[in-house]
Amino acid sequence: MSRRRILVIMGLLLAGASLSGCSFIPGLGGGGGRLEYNGAVEHTVQVGQNVPGTNIRYISYSDQGAQVMINDQMALKKPGDSLDWRETVAPGVEVSMPQRIVLADANRIQTVGTVRVTVDGANPQPAPFPGGGRYIYKVGSAHTVRKGDTVPGTTLTYLGRTDEGAQFGGIDGYPFRKLGDSVVWQGRLNGNTFAQMTYRVGAYTDDIVTLAGLGTIAVQ
Repeated sequence: MSRRRILVIMGLLLAGASLSGCSFIPGLGGGGGRLEYNGAVEHTVQVGQNVPGTNIRYISYSDQGAQVMINDQMALKKPGDSLDWRETVAPGVEVSMPQRIVLADANRIQTVGTVRVTVDGANPQPAPFPGGGRYIYKVGSAHTVRKGDTVPGTTLTYLGRTDEGAQFGGIDGYPFRKLGDSVVWQGRLNGNTFAQMTYRVGAYTDDIVTLAGLGTIAVQ
């Protein structure tokens, strides 16, 4: 992979991550910690389908607007209207997704907005990613991690710069990464929530490493 392509990829990841992120608050949420993932969302939803990750269903369209069902209640929506959803989707997992409708017709609605996934009782541990779940959310994440610290929401630690590249702990196999290399972590966040994160190394020194990437949160 050329250096230019690496820089383009990193630029795109950092641009997306600037609207999103992951934070960890220790000691909150039932004896573990609290993880908060924030990201941007855009959905195209066909008639009869749900907005992904919600219980909002697009029912039909008429001259008056789009008929949607929100938690078993009907609502009439027009382009520009809000389409918000907030729910505890599993024990210790709350999702907030404020959106706006940008297009509605007889076939589909299009929405844009943000999503926040809050996981209480979080104690990240390496585990196979299930590949699916009742609720799936795509998130972005960017971090600057100091030497000896852990990447929030994972068990990855930054061990410092070496001749082979940035060295990580809590990673299977070869622990070194250079500029633009990927760093993958997957595991369980709490009893019913899993994460799969893919980062790229944006920069590293003796003391810090900068990571940006995309991930999937699966709630069973």
